[in-house]
Amino acid sequence: MFFFCKRTNLKPPGHRKVTLDEHLVWMRAQHEAGTIILSGPSPDLKLGMYLIRAGSSEEADRIAASDPYTAAGDSSYELQQWNIRQIMGVGSFTAAGLGLADRGL
Repeated sequence: MFFFCKRTNLKPPGHRKVTLDEHLVWMRAQHEAGTIILSGPSPDLKLGMYLIRAGSSEEADRIAASDPYTAAGDSSYELQQWNIRQIMGVGSFTAAGLGLADRGL
């Protein structure tokens, strides 16, 4: 299962309890473990966004909550389960191929 995580910074840089380097050490460990697939901030640095791979919504929630920024109260997050069906032109691009033809979608 995949989950999109949108992390919202609650405090501006310089006013956070956690440094960017502490967050990036955690992020690298998540990438190496395969629990986060891609990650990065919004251009204005108000949001952090990442794709979590987890076996359940509870596991995804534990991963997102363990981000040092979030654990320290420097940010909050929202999770949305994401049924990824295509990537870089690979995947089905028909309702029948997605198993949705008989559902009227």
